Amino acid sequence: MNVIEQAAYMLGKSKGYVQKGLQDVFSTSGSRPSLDDPSAWMDMARWGEGLLSGKPRTKADFVRQFQGWVYIATKLNGQSLASVPLRLYVAKQQKSKKFKTITTKAVSKERLKYLQSNSGIERYLTKSEEIEEVTDHSFLDLMDSVNPNQNKRDLLEMTTMFLDLTGEAYWLLIPDRLGVPKEIYVIPAQFINPKFGKTLDSLIEGYVYERGSAKITLPPEHIIYFTYPNPHNVFTGFSSVRGIAETIYIQNEMDSFEAALFENKASMGGVITEVEHIGDKDRNRLKEMFKQTHTGGRKAGKVLWLPRGFEYTTNVMTPKELNFIEGRRWTMEMICLAFDIPPGVLTSKDVNRANAEVADYRHSKNGVLPRCRRIEEKLNEKLIVKYDERLFCAFDNPVPEDREFVAKERRENVGAGITSRDEARAEIGKEPRGGMADDLLVDSRLIPITSEPQKTGEEQAREFTEQVIENMRRILG
Repeated sequence: MNVIEQAAYMLGKSKGYVQKGLQDVFSTSGSRPSLDDPSAWMDMARWGEGLLSGKPRTKADFVRQFQGWVYIATKLNGQSLASVPLRLYVAKQQKSKKFKTITTKAVSKERLKYLQSNSGIERYLTKSEEIEEVTDHSFLDLMDSVNPNQNKRDLLEMTTMFLDLTGEAYWLLIPDRLGVPKEIYVIPAQFINPKFGKTLDSLIEGYVYERGSAKITLPPEHIIYFTYPNPHNVFTGFSSVRGIAETIYIQNEMDSFEAALFENKASMGGVITEVEHIGDKDRNRLKEMFKQTHTGGRKAGKVLWLPRGFEYTTNVMTPKELNFIEGRRWTMEMICLAFDIPPGVLTSKDVNRANAEVADYRHSKNGVLPRCRRIEEKLNEKLIVKYDERLFCAFDNPVPEDREFVAKERRENVGAGITSRDEARAEIGKEPRGGMADDLLVDSRLIPITSEPQKTGEEQAREFTEQVIENMRRILG
């Protein structure tokens, strides 16, 4: 930071604190800064591009990073989450209760076990006697066609992408005459921000959409506001891109360096020295000739000709200059980890089937599953409650099973008599066989610990003979 930057920072910091005072508690610092914000006094609008060095700082900057490895990682997370089925359930307080307006079906034991492991819907499970899946409901119809131009996949992919890029995502709900949402639109997060009140009772008074000359304040009841945790401001979001802004900046600079190297030095790179003194006119003419003849990848390999009076020396890159290749690999891994994606998912180096399955498992568990939980909890809190308090939604389990472990557990359960063969067949989607396949089978050698051991036939015959002799003695005695 040079002297001008230091002076600007100190001036902005002192002026910003005086103007904002205690309102900094509800500031949108870092999401959409203004000149009154002490953290935004180095904004490009006031100080120019040179002082910022191209580093992303605002939500609009974060969205502009949707390229390269950030594009790949963001797209993968969005597609992975949108591929997970989202289901609607009802918590029944009585098992025998039937519903007139909705159609339901039973929930499998495997899915119920997964739902019970979801802490976000625990309050629905503890208050119910039975959970059933809802197969026909207006919410499901809304998800199938969220608006005239988009469906559920579009909605979920865009939501995940904006969360990863900006740390915030906004759904605009268009209600019908009964107040029930009939359409949903994703508002670009870089153009909308919460409008904070002065007290905790009126924390968010609305959401301000501003783009160009258009400025609209939307009521809170029409917006579903998704965020990633932000330790700097608990009421706004903190994105994956923002967390590694420096790394992304380095990656972009490396891309620019390689592009410049390719465009300007594809066929040659070195120094031209004047052996004899020439005039400026001849020097400029020679420079233009080099630019037209040798610059660019398509002109690589052309013969270099120099007039008398010039000497060309090849410019060889040092190992230190070539070390940026390792830097590119490091920045790629940093970007992947920030988006909860193991690098092995995106690279083919030293990857076999076992490594690929482990990488997919880690991505599903650490990347896709938490994103599913975050979205479904917000939907249950803000959207599903508009229909019925007994209803809740939940994604299916995106984490692939450990097939070897599940198969071993299934065999052990059948062998120990915990489940029958038909129950095991039902778990893998097979039709029941009936007959003895539905019986619980156990090893005939197994006996309860508290019971006496069974006697052999010879022992039983000897005891019977002794009992007969004893009875005869009593009769004759």
